[in-house]
Parts: sequence; structure tokens; C-alpha cells
Amino acid sequence: MRTKKPQVVYLHGLSSSGQSATCQRLRRALPKHEVITPDLAVQPEVALSELKRLAAMLDPNTVIVGTSMGGCFAQLFRGFRRILINPSFHTSRKLRENTGTRLPFHNPRKDGLKDFEVSEKLVKKYEKLEAQQFEPKFGIQGKRPDNPEEVFAFFGTEDTTVNCKEEYLEHYTHYADFAGGHRLDPDTTLNLVVPKILELNPAK
Repeated sequence: MRTKKPQVVYLHGLSSSGQSATCQRLRRALPKHEVITPDLAVQPEVALSELKRLAAMLDPNTVIVGTSMGGCFAQLFRGFRRILINPSFHTSRKLRENTGTRLPFHNPRKDGLKDFEVSEKLVKKYEKLEAQQFEPKFGIQGKRPDNPEEVFAFFGTEDTTVNCKEEYLEHYTHYADFAGGHRLDPDTTLNLVVPKILELNPAK
């Protein structure tokens, strides 16, 4: 009987996709894992609904990893082990700065979208999600009881884009700083994120 591979879900940041360089790097670094990298829908309620369907199919030991906006969605996976990298708990603020414009996607997406409109309606949808994001009953409910001790975060000391460290520490304990900016670079991926994934869900 074939042994099922341990699972990792990686959630990308704003204007990215599940085909980013980071996604490819994680697959190469974790050949004994099933690395799942969905494209997050532009509309947050759609993204949340799709992630709930994904969660229902995941092994309870799956590690959920998210960067920036993806860190916000990763935090919502109650009952799973989570790694948040420079999490953006207020993506609406970045969107509001760009209201009325179209933002390009930096990586190809399976739905073929090249860009998306930043409308006031979209901003308000994110604000609504963000207002509830730390409520225990809100989000994606896993098959195990939620344990805040199984949530970890990495914060770049040179991140000038997002700074949600204090807000994170209002709810969680475990974190580490790293010398880097907002974007997840190869060294941080391979030397910090991958070892933490292997610690939380090692390959058999």
C-alpha cells in the first residue's frame, strides 16, 4: 500500500498566484511532501469558501503556510499547524491606497486573469473579513481543536510594507525575526520556512 505524502498548503500574497517562484521552490525543497498551492480568488468571501472546501480534504496534520495576505488567510485555518510569514492582517489598507485602479498579477494564474479592479466594494469586503479574523468561530474549522501554540510567525526586520507583529502577539506567542524584507526570498524559504515545515510535519 502506498503511503500518503504529508501535506503542505502555501497561500500566496496580494497580486500573486499559486505558480510563483516560492511555490516552485517549496516543491523542490520538499520532494517527499504534497505541496498544494491554490490561486486565491480576488473576492475574499470566494477565497474563504474555496479554502473551506480545500480544508475538508486535508489531512489534520497538514501545515498551512501563508505570506503577506496569504498569512491572513492561513491564520484562519483553525485546528491546523500554521506558519505566517510577514502576515498582512489589513490588506484592505493596501487596496484602499489603490482604489479605482487595476493591479496586475505578478505570476500566471490558472483562471487566466492578468489584473484585477480595486473597487470600494472590494476594500469593504476585506475590511469585513479583517474585523472578524481573530474570532475563534470565524474562518476555516479543521478536524482537530484549535491550538494557538501551533501557530508560528516569521517577521522580516527590514519589512517596510507591513508590520503586524504587535497585533500577532496579541493572539499568539511563537515567532522569530529574520534579516529580510517583505517578500519571501530564497534564503529565508530554504533556511527558515522549510525546516519549520519539516519540524511540524516531517516526511515518513
